[in-house]
Amino acid sequence: MESTPSRSRSTRDRPAKSPLSEEAILDVALRIVREEGVDAVTMRRLATELDTGPASLYVYFSGRDALLNAMLDRVAAMVPLEEPDPARWREQVHRLLTGMLKAMEAHPGIATVAVANPPTGEPALMEGAENLLGLLRAGGVRDQDAAWACDILPLITTSLAVETAVYQQRGADGLTEEEMIERLTQAFSSLDPARFPNLAALASVMTTGDGDQRFHFAVDVFLDGLAARAARTAS
Repeated sequence: MESTPSRSRSTRDRPAKSPLSEEAILDVALRIVREEGVDAVTMRRLATELDTGPASLYVYFSGRDALLNAMLDRVAAMVPLEEPDPARWREQVHRLLTGMLKAMEAHPGIATVAVANPPTGEPALMEGAENLLGLLRAGGVRDQDAAWACDILPLITTSLAVETAVYQQRGADGLTEEEMIERLTQAFSSLDPARFPNLAALASVMTTGDGDQRFHFAVDVFLDGLAARAARTAS
């Protein structure tokens, strides 16, 4: 018996594609970031995931840089904002920055987009900057100090998120964070005290504390300085 030629599948038999939109593109892009990191996000990869052509993505984003900025803004929108309270402003700054850090760490590599890329039009990023300024001013921080702190405090947060992404990548390549810390501890402990007296003396504490402890230490030290400057001005 002759076999019946297979019929090509009708487009009516195929599940309908979700309509393409900016939100749909960002949903897929951020899923890729969570699973594989920001470097895996390309216009071609997105087009494949969305079952469309790369040219159709440029209707919504002028290029990969514009896409990355929109992705960063979407991540920023995940951070809960704080209602400024002068009695709790330091606690609120810590909470706001911790929210920023955790949101970026959940999207490996997205923090690199924020480096040297101050918010200029992305709404969620602008709202975050506005909120941070409000908290600092509620705490009595001088306007000029608050303006500069609005740059430096997110930089502290971003740099730690970038470092975390690097550790995650190294871990994926077979080197765990514990192994890296052990290497550092051994390196400090083996230093010649005559040449490196301070590093050798502090070898046992140089690698203590986890990332969260060091992050809050950095923020606290910075806020201490802002509060001291405000107090000197008021006296």
